[in-house]
Amino acid sequence: MLSSRLVWLGGLAAVIGGLMWVVKGTSILLTGYQPPFVYEVAMLFFSISLLGLGARLDGLNGLIINTGTIVAFVAVTSAVVALVTESMPFVAIAGFGPFLGLILLGSASLRDKVFPSPWSALPLAMGLGGPILILGGGGLALIDERLLEVPIVLIGFAWILLGYCVLAVENATEQSSARVR
Repeated sequence: MLSSRLVWLGGLAAVIGGLMWVVKGTSILLTGYQPPFVYEVAMLFFSISLLGLGARLDGLNGLIINTGTIVAFVAVTSAVVALVTESMPFVAIAGFGPFLGLILLGSASLRDKVFPSPWSALPLAMGLGGPILILGGGGLALIDERLLEVPIVLIGFAWILLGYCVLAVENATEQSSARVR
């Protein structure tokens, strides 16, 4: 029961965090204004979503899943500390921790085909592709500083999609287990 609630919370956190990045990026693209604290709070939601993804993988054994869950806990803690203190090391861990967690948990998700094809590859693709997109945004910023937000918006949509996948698979799992009873 607790695992099911954590999966639901994680899926919802991914959707909310993704929406926050879409709002942040779109706001900067259109107006040049960044809403306060949206980036930092989204990092907390992304870290929480990793805990939900880890809970979705619960019951599957493996060092990768355990390590990914530990990374998720470290990212959540760092995000909370970063919100309170704005200390750069914690901001960096909160920012890149979710990508490392996505690589680890995404590898397990792909290996165990947790989501229907091709969605099992989504967490791993996000973990590997997210930092590359952000670096690419640095190149776009050379053209216009606001263009740095284009990859942020794309990554935000990917988080929304991941949240939907986690929620949809969890709902399908609950419905099929209810039919068996």
